[in-house]
Amino acid sequence: MDRRDFLKSGLFAAAASAIIGPKALAQEVEKQVVRERLSREILNYNPQMQYRPMGRTGVKVSALGFGMLRLPMKNGHVDFDQTTPMVRRAIEGGVNYIDTGRVYLGGESEQAVGRALAGGWRDRVYVTSKMPWWEMRSVDDFEKFFDQSRRTIGTDVIDFYHIHMIMHRAWKDYVLPYRLIEKMERLKSQGKIRFMGFSFHDSLQLFKKVVEYTPAWDFCLIQHNYLDYEYEAGVLGPKYAAANGMGLAVMKPVRTGFLARLPQTMHDALASTGIRKPDAEWALDYLWDIPEVSVAVSGMGSMADVEENLKYAAKARPNMLSPAEREALGAAIYAYRQAPGHIDCTGCYQCIPCPHNVAIGYILAYVYNNYLLHGNRQRALADYTVSMSPVQRGDPASSCVACGECLAKCPQHLDIPNLLARVRETMGK
Repeated sequence: MDRRDFLKSGLFAAAASAIIGPKALAQEVEKQVVRERLSREILNYNPQMQYRPMGRTGVKVSALGFGMLRLPMKNGHVDFDQTTPMVRRAIEGGVNYIDTGRVYLGGESEQAVGRALAGGWRDRVYVTSKMPWWEMRSVDDFEKFFDQSRRTIGTDVIDFYHIHMIMHRAWKDYVLPYRLIEKMERLKSQGKIRFMGFSFHDSLQLFKKVVEYTPAWDFCLIQHNYLDYEYEAGVLGPKYAAANGMGLAVMKPVRTGFLARLPQTMHDALASTGIRKPDAEWALDYLWDIPEVSVAVSGMGSMADVEENLKYAAKARPNMLSPAEREALGAAIYAYRQAPGHIDCTGCYQCIPCPHNVAIGYILAYVYNNYLLHGNRQRALADYTVSMSPVQRGDPASSCVACGECLAKCPQHLDIPNLLARVRETMGK
């Protein structure tokens, strides 16, 4: 600060003190000092956004992350003209975590990120992407895919890089034999990625095995929400990741839109306690209440979604839910499980691998139970076909031959072959 600026600031402080009083002025100066310090410590700091530590990485990420999978579409392709302003508005609102993947939207998700971050916006955010193991045909594909992602996004460095969708088949047939973890470590040592991690879709048992395999993991991405507290890594996943020093991103906080547009029975259950807020806010608040959650990665399909989520994120705090709010969430879960025909599958994945590659837990716990509550067959079929390729998750219910191998493995003692036959009749496959 030069002499002229000093005199100006002194005159301003004297004038302000005369107007608002010395105590109020001191408080305002203290706030300004704090804001300036946070601006230096936090990328793209905005006082209207909340930020959380990302495990051992040493960086703080926005409580809300922009998930680049459910974008506005036009004629079967990403509507870049809509998407770019949405991403930039989120960044202006303090979001500093942009989550994409090589296979998202046929590669157009990474293109959308590149377009949105051009012109200086890249420097304001952490960018993620993911290595799709199921597309690999040789060990050389790892670095080839990585370089293609960098070029598409328009960046030299990818901040958070994942092995995409680790599950039993990925771990056994690709991650270990192809030495993908060592390849990630090499990229990190070369400065091409800042942090290495994985996204996950399988049982808590496998999740623990993956986390414990190497201390090199910096972070992970799991699916979690208030309905799925037993599903996949479940409610213990965040605690286990944090206990191992890892940052934790959570995907599908509104369960691919299900928790943003609740069926009436669940909506009424939440309202019965007298607490009223939008369905999506309930879902996000549940995650932000968990201290171990670093960032909730939310797909946003419109500018209205961006504005609403920014508003919710401004209030995000660990341990933010009151006892009455937790009771309301419990009532909503109970209402969900009372749906006629509900299958009491938790998606624990103890039944897989299935000898015929049927995606048992995903089909029963996720696709079919969602269908029962909403009755939207088109939406259910999208979850069933688009989100469940035979390589990634497994085959449809029609592949079940009723061999019975799954029966002894099920902790809920479900009659899995008969339940899959019901799904096959409903879904037509």
